[in-house]
Amino acid sequence: MKKLTTLLIAGAALAIAAPVQAKKTQLTVSSWLPPTHAVVADFLVPWGEEISKATDGRVTLRILPKPVTNPPGHFDAVRDGLVDISFISHAYYPGRFELTKFAVLPFSGDTAESRSVAAWDTYEKYLLPAEEHKGVKLLGIYAHGPGIVFTTEKPVEKIEDFEGLKIRVGGGMAADVAKALGVSPIAKPAPESYELLSTGVVDGVFFPAESLVSFKLDSVIKNATTFPGGLYSDTHAVIMNEDAFAKLSKEDQEALLKLSGKHLASLAGKAWDKHDAVAHKILNGGTINLIKADDALIKAVHERTDGFEKTWLENAAEKGIDGPAALASFRAEIKQLEAQ
Repeated sequence: MKKLTTLLIAGAALAIAAPVQAKKTQLTVSSWLPPTHAVVADFLVPWGEEISKATDGRVTLRILPKPVTNPPGHFDAVRDGLVDISFISHAYYPGRFELTKFAVLPFSGDTAESRSVAAWDTYEKYLLPAEEHKGVKLLGIYAHGPGIVFTTEKPVEKIEDFEGLKIRVGGGMAADVAKALGVSPIAKPAPESYELLSTGVVDGVFFPAESLVSFKLDSVIKNATTFPGGLYSDTHAVIMNEDAFAKLSKEDQEALLKLSGKHLASLAGKAWDKHDAVAHKILNGGTINLIKADDALIKAVHERTDGFEKTWLENAAEKGIDGPAALASFRAEIKQLEAQ
């Protein structure tokens, strides 16, 4: 009996002395963009490394080898727990994320980082109460760089050149702009662009510069027309399954949130800008006819798209959002960030 008691006491002492093994969580990430794309290579991968470091290895990200569904299906895939984390293009959900359009109006900003940071700050301050991302945990919002008109044959030098062109767009503001300019928009996910262009289904695409390299379009694109501040842009949201977030310890939740929001926006924006810079070297290399929109073209586009702001303000007012304050805040921050 004495031996048994001694063994039990010794066992209890060992159990108390033994270090508690921290629970480790691997979060699955589905990407509908290729591994070399800015969003994956220079945003999701380093972001995952930051999360692992901040949590002492307790939380890691595993980017799946292929997407769990088509690009527009990723909101539901995250909400329903098919995957833990993903990103969505707001443009792929017509009529669903209308309030995000404040950040993608024509001529809004010259860099992805400034637009991304200002977009998140404005969205967090003014637009979160509208709960556009209800059903998932919103970790952040970012934007791509200035939108460009790329064409395979007909160059766009004046407003009339838009008429009748069949242009691939993702949807959202790009589709709105296309319609206003007399273009026939073909709404398709970004990864389908090469096939659409190479087979002549479309005459061109609305894209940021980086897409020229990311989707290997430099072999089929002959013309590019750029606009100060961009013809349009698109925002993405990084979203997480609510149950997956709830299962993390409070400490790890806090670490993840600290690396989300504004930090996430800046990291993603820098990634887009880095890849835009690479593409601009090709654009300036002489193999593609690069056209910088002149004053007449810029004025004509303004005339056809200025009504978008009024529409956005009306939508914001219907949802109880102070639209004028949100727009003023966004534009002031863009100006400040780009001045830096």
